[in-house]
Amino acid sequence: MKKIKNVVILLLIISNAFVLFQVYNINNTLNKTGDKPKDEEISKIVSEFETDVTKVVNEVNDKVVSIVQYKRGSVAGSGTGVVYEIEGKDNYIVTNHHVIEDAERVVVLLASGVEVDAEVIGSDVYTDLALLKIVGEYELEAFKLGDSALSKVGEFVVAMGSPLGVEFSNSTTFGIISGKDRIVPVDLNNDGISDWDMVVLQTDAAINPGNSGGALVNMNGELIGINSLKFSSDKIEGMGFSIPINEVLPIVKQLKEDGKVNYPLLGISAIAINDLSPLYLQQLNIEEDVTGVVVVDIVLGGAAQKSGIKKNDIITSFDGVKVKDFKEFRRELYKKRPGDVVKLEVIRGQEVQEIEATLD
Repeated sequence: MKKIKNVVILLLIISNAFVLFQVYNINNTLNKTGDKPKDEEISKIVSEFETDVTKVVNEVNDKVVSIVQYKRGSVAGSGTGVVYEIEGKDNYIVTNHHVIEDAERVVVLLASGVEVDAEVIGSDVYTDLALLKIVGEYELEAFKLGDSALSKVGEFVVAMGSPLGVEFSNSTTFGIISGKDRIVPVDLNNDGISDWDMVVLQTDAAINPGNSGGALVNMNGELIGINSLKFSSDKIEGMGFSIPINEVLPIVKQLKEDGKVNYPLLGISAIAINDLSPLYLQQLNIEEDVTGVVVVDIVLGGAAQKSGIKKNDIITSFDGVKVKDFKEFRRELYKKRPGDVVKLEVIRGQEVQEIEATLD
């Protein structure tokens, strides 16, 4: 054992001596050649050092704008928007629906400091997206659009927006994509009950009030999401959510063309089985393991009536997708378009039937 210790000590002594010899040689060479770095050269190297993040921010900074909404002549709230498309003098900006909801006037503040009144082309409460237009020739450039489906968990991203108001416009935070295809329940009418599920990207890049409608950008400078919401709690940190750009594009296209999103209609009123009273469950003789929605009313002349769906039918599957509650049913329905033909699996009495319906 002692021999081993002696060998280790000897190796360390030899190693240290070798290092000291190398340092002596380097210093001696620098002194002879006069190539020792000067202070100004060192500081120049440090100051000119550039990261990918600074490149991305410099590239996209002018593509992010602040949004201010007015009610009764006063500022009622603010948020963020992104330059989505430019056609001649028409500059289209995407933001969140809740940023401009019920606004009497909407003003866009460009990164250059110019303020412009905006026209609300359309908005959609379910996807929380809105499309604005400002008219004029400005030094603007639209975002390059990425493919959110190709984004990876752990990928670096930058979130840009105006947290807490225009005083902090174009603030930048840095983080990673923490998760994909997250399902976040949303209460649309503030009744304390979630009535829609949003599919979102999760990020730990800080997203604060006022960041809504801002940009989630990858390291290629591509827009991959519209920042929308965050979880806020003493027990939670770094859970922000962004609407994937692949979800944004078809909605914005409809808003631009029609001023609204044309959701399909089946022509029913329904309620989830798990929301029914025990008495109603007993009356319908619904087994415990059955999930789906019960048709409680049918619109006269609607798609459901035309297809043969009846009151008290239980819809368990929508176009091949099992539905557990009304939110899932509506989410699957809203993936379709008017005129689409869908297959419904229905329990009527003790029989399982498959019914085709053409959506209105």
